[in-house]
Amino acid sequence: MKTKIPPPIVAIISILLTYLSKDYLGFFYLHPHIQKTLFILFLVSGILLIFFANREFKILETTVNPMKPKNATNLVSKGVFKFTRNPMYLGLFLILISFSFNFSSLFGLVIYGPLFIFYITIFQIIPEEEALIELFGESYKEYCSKVRRWI
Repeated sequence: MKTKIPPPIVAIISILLTYLSKDYLGFFYLHPHIQKTLFILFLVSGILLIFFANREFKILETTVNPMKPKNATNLVSKGVFKFTRNPMYLGLFLILISFSFNFSSLFGLVIYGPLFIFYITIFQIIPEEEALIELFGESYKEYCSKVRRWI
């Protein structure tokens, strides 16, 4: 199985679907201050997670391109990668959740969020893992045994 659509595009499509469904397919009400706080908290968390993960890739001078995992030159396992093997995808998920709160979209939380995780796992993470096992062998398998795929 090969990577298909770049993960940021999948996230943008999910956010767009969340927005389009906000008035029709399930919404919830929170106090505006709580809603805005949750939006900002998840948005900033997602952006920071992506930023710190990207920084680790730059420090080790390896590819950040999710469509070409076989171009990786180093196994990144420090920083945020000590807690999750896929911090950039987790960051995109947090951003999706933030917009679900912003749009008061229940579908964003209970449908599009899980669908995003499913799609990214099947069409992005598993192909990446196969490529990284080829590249880094036992060291990657050992890393996988210590650090979870998402959280």
